[in-house]
Amino acid sequence: MGATAIPILIALLALALLIWRSNRIETPILELKLFKNHSFTGHIIGFFCIQLISLGNAFLLPNFIQLVNHNTAFLAGLIVLPAGVAGAIMGPIGGRLLDNYGARKPVLFGVSLMLLETLFFAVLPNQMNNIFILIVYIIYMAGMGMILGDVMTDTLAVIDESETTQGNAILNTAQQFAGAVGTSITSAIVASSQKGTKSADLTRIGTQHAYIFLLCLVILIMALFIKYVGRRTATK
Repeated sequence: MGATAIPILIALLALALLIWRSNRIETPILELKLFKNHSFTGHIIGFFCIQLISLGNAFLLPNFIQLVNHNTAFLAGLIVLPAGVAGAIMGPIGGRLLDNYGARKPVLFGVSLMLLETLFFAVLPNQMNNIFILIVYIIYMAGMGMILGDVMTDTLAVIDESETTQGNAILNTAQQFAGAVGTSITSAIVASSQKGTKSADLTRIGTQHAYIFLLCLVILIMALFIKYVGRRTATK
């Protein structure tokens, strides 16, 4: 637990230093004043959580397949591969849905698919055989792949065109930061349950706890997107 907590502390320290520095120079790398726009902030928090969950999934599932289901790393990669394909396929479809219906409907539908995945894995850890993981993870990646571009587009739609460059910079920074935090937190949760061993039962329990945490994040995303997505007027 101590070793996995170190990356989290480093990430939080780096974030604090970034905020401190950005508020004290005339031309900051990131224009943090954009966060005074409540709609923009809600979008960014939701986007951050999506990235955190995705990297958490990318750690938890191969780890579970190997330590709990006793398969090789190669097989673990093959099991999660179809979900990656599903996510890639759904990206353009999400863009077309955005053009036809706006951001709100496809985004909320995609988040609903993410909710199903985290709920299934949180309440059914004993049923997580390889086929179950493959199918449910496809559901998640289809939803995530469909909405990611739509969320980014709608995020930039609630700020002025002159602020688009800074908005993109904040989105890219949030994506990188969330990846580090997601892997660190989920691995820390699993490690705290393993108690120094990598037994199948303790790893299963730790994975369940991690998915309960991720489920709470998806619920937060749903609440934020219900309030903010698809509403072009900025809430300040």
